[in-house]
Amino acid sequence: MLYAGIDIAKYDHVVGAVDERGWTLSKPMAFKNSSSGFERCAAYLAGIADDKSQVVVGMEATGHYWLPCFCFLTGKGYSVVVINPMRTDAMRRFKNLGKVKTDAIDRALIAETLRCGDFEPSRLADEKLVSLRQLTRLHQSMVESAADLKRQVIVALDQVFPEYSGLFSDIFGESSKAFLKRCPTPEEVAAIDIRTLTSLLDRASRGKLGREKAAEIKAAAKGSCGVTVAADAFSFQIKLLAQQIEFVEGQADEVAKRVRGLLDEVEPLIVTIPGISHKLGAQIVAEIGDVGRFKNAAAIVKYAGINPSRNQSGTFEGEANHITKQGSPYLRRALYLAATAQLKCKTPLYDYYLRKRGEGKAHREATVAVARKLVHVIYAVLSKQEPYDPAYAAQPPASRSERIDMKVSKCDSNNSLR
Repeated sequence: MLYAGIDIAKYDHVVGAVDERGWTLSKPMAFKNSSSGFERCAAYLAGIADDKSQVVVGMEATGHYWLPCFCFLTGKGYSVVVINPMRTDAMRRFKNLGKVKTDAIDRALIAETLRCGDFEPSRLADEKLVSLRQLTRLHQSMVESAADLKRQVIVALDQVFPEYSGLFSDIFGESSKAFLKRCPTPEEVAAIDIRTLTSLLDRASRGKLGREKAAEIKAAAKGSCGVTVAADAFSFQIKLLAQQIEFVEGQADEVAKRVRGLLDEVEPLIVTIPGISHKLGAQIVAEIGDVGRFKNAAAIVKYAGINPSRNQSGTFEGEANHITKQGSPYLRRALYLAATAQLKCKTPLYDYYLRKRGEGKAHREATVAVARKLVHVIYAVLSKQEPYDPAYAAQPPASRSERIDMKVSKCDSNNSLR
């Protein structure tokens, strides 16, 4: 078997190959991230072996730049393996290369990692799953963007109109947003006629708010202790941010509709699990992809990075064992949120959570333990293509490896799962 390693970059890649003994077969070759460059790479691979089945190609999961080359080579019939950069870093330390890093060295490390490892060819999910992954990540990005804009609005309001937070139950509800787009500073509130303000609130709240609320806002503005310096700039900023929030949230709603439609086509059974909404279900399904590529639920736990690390030597057994976090941060986040929902819905996994708490586990540790157990439920639903069975969720784990309790240190309990 021959092993080819490709060092991926934005514009130029480098390919090289070794045999089963680790001996270099041919001088490394650079090629462009283009159709002609990919053809050049395919010609290089054809030059080292007539039979494509005798060549395994490896490349690091470097951002998103590896995908076009991966698709091209798999389309040509080559077995391509996408390697976690942590594995090549481990090989770098093993080779005692320190901080020496060049494209030629990197492609050699990838080929050597491939030669010494036990890898199966990677594969992409089908088109609908890829679409679902793209859209769920886009939706999460939009939600985070809207949240950041809201924080900026709050910061500005705290300076220019600190009393505003007590005027509306939801600062970013429809009534409040309409107000912020019109007159967000005390000076502007004072200048606007109460009848105009009443009409604005009445339309935005669909009749729920009227003159009484307008008078309350007027009184708060009159006695405000907010800064008056650069009031025009604060007003302009808040109005602009309020418009941006409305726009981004509207787009996020459109994406959410598409995500829901795709999930109904791809894997509707995921939402039969209590606490898993269409949004969370879509994220979980999109990040897992084809469940058939995982031999069991424990493999998904590892892929999500919520499996416990272990520190043991001789008679020493480390107590502060963190979760590895060596996996998909998107899946890890979705599973943690889904586990939190299990507690709110009081599902059979809530009893498991209480048992862990009774054993002295902190809330976060017990919740992650629930997330691990939830993966087994998800795997059963997706692999068997059967709706959620609460009796299965209540069953104890089948093997000792699944019963390992995470011993997360107190300091790690405060770390983000993202």
